[in-house]
Amino acid sequence: MWKACVRFTPSCAISFKGLILFFATFGLALYGTAPPAGARKIRAFGLKLLWEYPLGDISFHVRAGHTPDSFLRFSPDGRLLALGTLKGDLLIFESASGRLLLRKKVPEAMVKRVAFSPDGKTLYYGEQSPEGAVCALGLPHGQTLWCFSTAGDVLRGEPPAPGDVYGVYRLPGIYRLKVLSGGDLLVLAVHSWYDRGVRAWRRLSRLYRLSPEGKVCWAYPASGPAPVTIIYADSDPRGHRVALVALTPSEYPPDRRNHGPPAGSFVVLEGEDGKEVFRYSIPPLRPYFDRVSAWESVAVSPDGRFAALGTGDGRLFLFDLKRLRLHRTLSLATPIVLGGFPVSASLGYGLFGPRGLLYVISGESTLPYGTPLSVDRPAGPHPAARTLWAIDPGSGRILWRFTSPVRLQGLSVDRKGRTLAVCTGAFRKKNLSVRQFGVLVFDLKRAGGGLSRLSGYFPTAGTCFFHLAVSPDGSLVAAVESPWRDELGRLFGRHRLLLLRVSRTKKTRFSAEPRPHLR
Repeated sequence: MWKACVRFTPSCAISFKGLILFFATFGLALYGTAPPAGARKIRAFGLKLLWEYPLGDISFHVRAGHTPDSFLRFSPDGRLLALGTLKGDLLIFESASGRLLLRKKVPEAMVKRVAFSPDGKTLYYGEQSPEGAVCALGLPHGQTLWCFSTAGDVLRGEPPAPGDVYGVYRLPGIYRLKVLSGGDLLVLAVHSWYDRGVRAWRRLSRLYRLSPEGKVCWAYPASGPAPVTIIYADSDPRGHRVALVALTPSEYPPDRRNHGPPAGSFVVLEGEDGKEVFRYSIPPLRPYFDRVSAWESVAVSPDGRFAALGTGDGRLFLFDLKRLRLHRTLSLATPIVLGGFPVSASLGYGLFGPRGLLYVISGESTLPYGTPLSVDRPAGPHPAARTLWAIDPGSGRILWRFTSPVRLQGLSVDRKGRTLAVCTGAFRKKNLSVRQFGVLVFDLKRAGGGLSRLSGYFPTAGTCFFHLAVSPDGSLVAAVESPWRDELGRLFGRHRLLLLRVSRTKKTRFSAEPRPHLR
């Protein structure tokens, strides 16, 4: 009943009766059902638990099928760690000891984003709340310095009814909060909700550059909110170039009279004044997809030379921001035909490392949503699903890749380009759920491919939310675990903050990560 995997190979073997998946190179075992008696316990390697902090009962949300949001950021010197939660808790810890230094409750809100000022003396946080505000707190005492409400532009939201698990997501929220090296803030506000009064889904977005004092330097669009979902935005550290992607339009005709980028477009702004300097219309990948989708996959290189966009159809677009043109398109996980039906994988997460290399993650194998099909699941896995890529944006060359037996989600890298961290999540195999949660870390200074660079794994019983954080020096990784509900309604894991220390092995051969090829 229980099958073993050939040792010391990067492949995996699955026993569908017991649904154990062995990944021999890791020494990991994944259980969809209870593990057999005498089974070896999955152990961590390369990561050590430094401390943990309980975050309270979240079972109501988990039993409703919802994974609670969280967001983590280290201070620039790494001494502090800030956490924002679904329930409106804003917490600041001492990184080394786990001592709670500050706790603030934000009423009627999710603390959706947190970020520190360059000198570490101010903490900014963005809400998903009726006001959709971004606020600044003075440290160490936590006094409110200012708050900027985006509800005047993207409209105020109605507080959700008690017990409405997803109601908070219909409120205006801060979907991007990035502090630039000079102290300014890049703030993206999005409001998507069903307006019962007009019986239509309405979508409004606006991107701001705020001063450290909360004053508006510029806003895009300049005339008012865009009648479209701008799901994500990024910039180089100094804010010279800003990139964004616009996706789904508002269904309410009066909204569409507002100026803004069209749905399915990639836009580049001049960072000093917010003026649009480049626009690219992304064609849907027909016949498999009838529209363009994306997630947290917009990224701008540290030198402002390149920008990247990963889409839900498996394409990666690379843009030259110096020449303001499409540089190249890579078909990393686009549809292939398996068993007579197309299968693809989305590119949901992407970021540039400090040396200019691009890291991209693909999701699970899925059926293209734009194609009418008689089946509801893929006939087999896409060969590029659940993969982490390292890509040279100049040449488009794939430098290395790591294909995982479990779903990968979220990316974080330190500012020295040494440690890359990724969360792992559950996925489904036929009618059973396979769960293997935790955090993977990669040593980017190691030689070789993805398996050679894999340097650590910390298993958790519950799922880890994709907004994890790596400390500036690459020695610490912070992640939030939440309980996971199986198909029988049982809960596994705890709602807690984990602070992990990265262990460095002495026997590793290191080589400098190659710099991108520029043309």
